[in-house]
Amino acid sequence: MLDLHIPEWMKPVFERTGHPYYVWDELMKTPECLRTVLENDAARAVRAAADAVADANAVHLLGCGSSYFSAIAGAYAFNRLAGIPAAAHNAFEFTAYPPAGLAGTAVIGISHTGGTAAVLDAIWRAESEGAVTVGLTDVDGSPLTAVARYVLPGGGGREKPLPKTRSFAVSLFKHFRLAVEVARRRGRDVSRLDSVLEQSPDVARRVLDEQTPVARRIASGLRSDAAVFLFGAGPNVACALDGALKLQEMVQASAHGLELEEGMHGPWVAMEPGDLAVVYALNGPGYEKAKRFVSALSALGVDVWILTDEPNDMPDAAFVSRLPDVPELFSPLFSALPVYGFAYELALARGIRPDSMRLTDERYLEVRLKLPR
Repeated sequence: MLDLHIPEWMKPVFERTGHPYYVWDELMKTPECLRTVLENDAARAVRAAADAVADANAVHLLGCGSSYFSAIAGAYAFNRLAGIPAAAHNAFEFTAYPPAGLAGTAVIGISHTGGTAAVLDAIWRAESEGAVTVGLTDVDGSPLTAVARYVLPGGGGREKPLPKTRSFAVSLFKHFRLAVEVARRRGRDVSRLDSVLEQSPDVARRVLDEQTPVARRIASGLRSDAAVFLFGAGPNVACALDGALKLQEMVQASAHGLELEEGMHGPWVAMEPGDLAVVYALNGPGYEKAKRFVSALSALGVDVWILTDEPNDMPDAAFVSRLPDVPELFSPLFSALPVYGFAYELALARGIRPDSMRLTDERYLEVRLKLPR
């Protein structure tokens, strides 16, 4: 191995050489980590942050990688539930090209580790310009807890593998809990939403148990050179993007995450017979379009995997994952999980170590250690 200093947090990615890898452990811990966000300390922190965010004239959510994709789903929740204009930003872009008029807004910075430099820079800038700042991190005492005015705790600590799974679900859960509390303070009836969130850890466990065999079956039959295209609308754009990222990180697959309408404006033409199209067809404004898109794709000879909460038959799909019937805004909390399982099973089928992101190859390790942070 190269004579390079490997930080302590990176060392676990070299430890396991067979199932169960750390990615599997972390994914299976998702329900219990969601439950930590319901505990008393976390609930008090959510209420305190909601008191401040409820008076904001806009909400900006920001992060990098999975945290940025989480911000996309979170923005839908604040827009629709709380009635506050909300937008998602890549944290570096937010700092380099900031939106005007941050005073009076709320800025929510998301970093699983709490140490992402771009997120810390963005929160510092927002705070200095008069915004209310909120930090979402799973690591107690991380740098983000020192720069954000409010911090939402819980989440189970730092994940050991480089590809992160349960932290995406935890950050979504924190967004949804905060958005519901803000909506309550703005006079909206959120009683049904409270019930859905309270049951979410148990529902997540059921989804993992039910969908793992489906994920394994799809992975075992996928051609070795197949590309994977993921299409989602509304809040599930976040899942399409993050699902593609996990396939890239765990399997180094040719994977593409696309908004449903944008996917029909050109990218579909890159598909070949034997490729896999993953379509999030959740009950909402994009459902009928997703069904028609799947029907059209049947002429190409691609395999289609639909993730849906609708009970109706899907004759044009090779695979169907039935998801729980929850409000569409909360659906990413569960629709992300089967694709994580698929990425893991695909790595096993191809003999790839999903924890490492190729860092067992010295070339990739050297690049990873040199990447600007």
